[in-house]
Amino acid sequence: MTGYVMAATDAGGERFGERVVSTAPTLGEAAEFGDGYRTNYVAVRRGHDDITLYGRDATGTWSVLVADAPALVVVQTRRRHDALCRPEPAWDDSPQPGFEYAPAPDGDYVLTAIDVSGEPFGERVSSSAPTLAEAAGLGDLHEADYVVAGRDDGDVVTLYGRDAGGSWSVIAADVDVETAEEVGLWFDLTQHYRGRTSAGTGPGGQADHPLDHVPTPEGGRMAAARAISLVVERIRARRLDYPTQGLAADRFEAGWSVYAPVDVDESDPMAFLDMPVGRAVFLVSDVGRIKGMPSSVPPQQAEAMFTAEEAYVRRRLAEERFMADLRDEVMRLDRASEGSAGISSFTIDAPSEEAVAARASRLVDPIVQQVALLGPPGWDRFAVAFSFTVSGEVAQLRFWCGNRSTDVRVPEQIAVLVRRQRHLAARMPAGPWWRLLLAVSHSAGTGAQVTTEYDYGDEPFPDDHLQVPEHYRDDLAAYPRAHTPAWLSAYVAGAGAGPGEPGPATQGPMPPARPAQPVPVLDTQVRRKRLYADPQQITFGRHSLALDQVEWVSYTATHTATKRFLYPTTHDSTWDFAVGRYPYYGGPVVRVHFYQAGRRADQPAEWTFLVNLARQYLEPRLLTELVARIRRGETITIGGSVKVGQGGIACAKPRLSLRWASISATRPHNGMIWIYQAGVEKPVLTVPLSHPNAGLIPDLFATLTS
Repeated sequence: MTGYVMAATDAGGERFGERVVSTAPTLGEAAEFGDGYRTNYVAVRRGHDDITLYGRDATGTWSVLVADAPALVVVQTRRRHDALCRPEPAWDDSPQPGFEYAPAPDGDYVLTAIDVSGEPFGERVSSSAPTLAEAAGLGDLHEADYVVAGRDDGDVVTLYGRDAGGSWSVIAADVDVETAEEVGLWFDLTQHYRGRTSAGTGPGGQADHPLDHVPTPEGGRMAAARAISLVVERIRARRLDYPTQGLAADRFEAGWSVYAPVDVDESDPMAFLDMPVGRAVFLVSDVGRIKGMPSSVPPQQAEAMFTAEEAYVRRRLAEERFMADLRDEVMRLDRASEGSAGISSFTIDAPSEEAVAARASRLVDPIVQQVALLGPPGWDRFAVAFSFTVSGEVAQLRFWCGNRSTDVRVPEQIAVLVRRQRHLAARMPAGPWWRLLLAVSHSAGTGAQVTTEYDYGDEPFPDDHLQVPEHYRDDLAAYPRAHTPAWLSAYVAGAGAGPGEPGPATQGPMPPARPAQPVPVLDTQVRRKRLYADPQQITFGRHSLALDQVEWVSYTATHTATKRFLYPTTHDSTWDFAVGRYPYYGGPVVRVHFYQAGRRADQPAEWTFLVNLARQYLEPRLLTELVARIRRGETITIGGSVKVGQGGIACAKPRLSLRWASISATRPHNGMIWIYQAGVEKPVLTVPLSHPNAGLIPDLFATLTS
């Protein structure tokens, strides 16, 4: 786009006029344009995610409300501004284009008992706002799980629902009808839906449930080989005790069921006793989401629930579904008349960016309402951060009561609702957000103050919100973007350390990156085998690994001197370098061994090159990933036997457990990493540098104790 598009809109984003200008308009020009259409808002767009919003307050004064913002932020800003100041028109009392007023609070309240599809069963009219007990009474009377209440002359409603245990609650308060439908369907998914009992029927033999069928993604269905590859990555990334060879994949509606086949003698009725207990089945959606299901859950039930979750997240908007049904019916009638209607095609226009952004923005309030229910009694504020991709999710929630704070786990049910909001946001040109940050505060007698921030990765993420590169690669494949931040592209490609990285994991500073310098490349012969290495891969003979797939590294240099009677002293020197993936025994690995006998020799140039390559292009990424996993609450193993968690370290042999405060130092010495305890002169633990990632221990411990 070479110019600026200036659009006069109402509070809901509906356009009444637009103009293309060559330069950015001034505040006065935007105000004049808005006054010309008698609207309160003017949006000036340059590109997809560079929007400036001008607004007029209750006094008629124009100002810049937000500058250079994505559409989601613009929608939310306009909505909040309109709620704070909704001016009356100055020209006459007749309705004018661009003005929408809140309904006057003089209508009766209508309560309607409905099912999950919105089918009404009965209603009641009340002159006052209904209580929860009144809504529950109407729902129980008509044996309905939902009641919607709103003024008969307004379009703001409150949705009540009965959970699986029979208790009624407010599901969504003061929302528009479309948002109530979204939240009601989510509630039904988490409380009542158990999958279809047979083809074409829902639970109990009812008609099709809205979640029975999942739409096919635009990119088409995933191939079985890709699903298996994603599961293998998940197993290795999380160090799961699960086979990575010989996995099979079975197709179901939403994706693939990936598992390790087990040979069972079907003629033996007791053969099932020999099957592995608790072995999971991995369900992989067509967009890359992975969910492990224990063997205790029947496969059909697991697949039905997984399909319903995908159906909810990827469900088309109501207007799109209506037009799609209309298209199908029109084309069916045309075919039935053998083409006499002359209809060759039926095109459905996608909803406008403003409409999609508004729908996504409105779903934030129900998320806030559901999160608020998780707080302890008497809380006055909370902050929650969602760092999501299609295959990985991080959620952190903290409540405050005065000066006291409490961390609370975000349940999977709310994650599904957040996943839906992100999928709607993904339809904007900026793509889905990487992080959604919500801060809420309230005091007695006042309304809650909500602050929303959509993070598109303009700055590197905090370590505890950063996911492993594989998750970002999966997300970029599911939601292609016109622009990816440079730091994230480098992190995903494994070309350097992630954001907030510590220093290198070995002695000596790492040289600063200099993109203008030639890329280091090694291409030589070692024992008649080709040795090739660059910042992307290492190959030795028939073995090869991409650096961004490497999970562990080790390198050592050993010199021994032997003195025999009447013979001169002899020297043997060995240098070893290895990179690989887990499991350590049996996983893919590239090992290079150098040996020099008879005299003391300098280290080989090839070994030096490999070590420097690992220090610069591999170890920073490995260290960042380990730190992020530990800070997320995981316990990792490093050096082959050292367990590292948020509280400290432990080792089975020798048996010890140390809190971080009791570890005084770690340092390399004679091919080992020596770990010292405060007040103890000798090292309490030694780890050979030949063990996987042992060289990362000093910097890992320093980072976690800083």
